[in-house]
Amino acid sequence: MAVRTLDHVNIRTADVPGTAAFFRDVLGLRAETAPGAGSIDQGCWIHDPDGRAIVHIGPVGAAYPSDDALPFTPARGSGAVHHVALECDDLPAMVARLDAAGLAVVRKDYPPANLCQLFVEERNGIILELNFRLEAA
Repeated sequence: MAVRTLDHVNIRTADVPGTAAFFRDVLGLRAETAPGAGSIDQGCWIHDPDGRAIVHIGPVGAAYPSDDALPFTPARGSGAVHHVALECDDLPAMVARLDAAGLAVVRKDYPPANLCQLFVEERNGIILELNFRLEAA
């Protein structure tokens, strides 16, 4: 048995439509209604460019299978999760999108890993690390 990859990140929020809009409109990812939800405003899956669901957005009061054993307590920000990292491409286009959205962005270049990292908070205060691979010198 081995862990093969990250399946998805779940964000439970009081603002499902606004959170979905951030991932769709600012980051340019595809948003679709989550299975069992009546509309994208009630539950949403965010898909990567290959069609994989990577972020599940649900309302704070939704019932999840784990809630009986592990009750959910709403919080702002990333809580115990420090950040979620997404591999990206086209750094100039992403910078332009974030600027157009009026978002504060922190850029950090990390030469040991040939990375340029952009750090930005989405609507719920969750830190996103947007990673761009740089060409090796």
